[in-house]
Amino acid sequence: MAIIVINPNSSTSMTRQLEQECRQLDGLHHELCFETCNGSPGSIEGHSDGAMATFYLLEKIRAYENSRESSHASAYVIACFDDTGLEAARELTSRPVIGIGEAAMHAASLLSHRFCIMTTLQRSVPILQRNLDHYGLTNRCAGVFASNIPVLQLESNPDAYDQVLTAARTALQHSHGEALILGCAGMSQWVHAMEQDLGMPVLDGVRIAVKFAESLIDLKLMTSKVGSYRYPEFKGYD
Repeated sequence: MAIIVINPNSSTSMTRQLEQECRQLDGLHHELCFETCNGSPGSIEGHSDGAMATFYLLEKIRAYENSRESSHASAYVIACFDDTGLEAARELTSRPVIGIGEAAMHAASLLSHRFCIMTTLQRSVPILQRNLDHYGLTNRCAGVFASNIPVLQLESNPDAYDQVLTAARTALQHSHGEALILGCAGMSQWVHAMEQDLGMPVLDGVRIAVKFAESLIDLKLMTSKVGSYRYPEFKGYD
């Protein structure tokens, strides 16, 4: 049984980075499989990128659900902080589907009174604010802030870490945030260094989502098919 970690964009280097980070998690007892959505935008930065990527994400999940490999998948993790296609994906399967944004926000609410989110570009801020409201966590968030570094430059720009760290320090100081969420899967490799530099909890949604998914599998909890996530293609619980 495997947790399928899907990168909704088409960056294979980002998928490799996610795999490298998740392989270091302690205590995992499920296999991890990593997928890239070929055909999607190279990065997801805004509404149109998310809409295009959702198609390819859902095709990946349909392929698992409709193939002989369906018994191999025990949960899905959507590795985009915007939670691209999350609600639609939950319609297609009874298995848990965890978005890294939702997972990180809920985890931060358990660790701090109010948390901050540091994302990439300003155009992502309204999307994350909308998600916070949908998840009922707006009052727990001290602010969503943009570092103004494009997603793909997080990996290629040698100054990216220092720029994000400086922006995070300023945001946390002004907002009185007590924990920082890294609001992009491409920032996952910085979680330990930034926690040390900031002296507070720093959360990476990819690791958290994988652990949440494993917990739901172990508890034998499934996605509800009573109402909102019921779908004509759904074939029934295993």
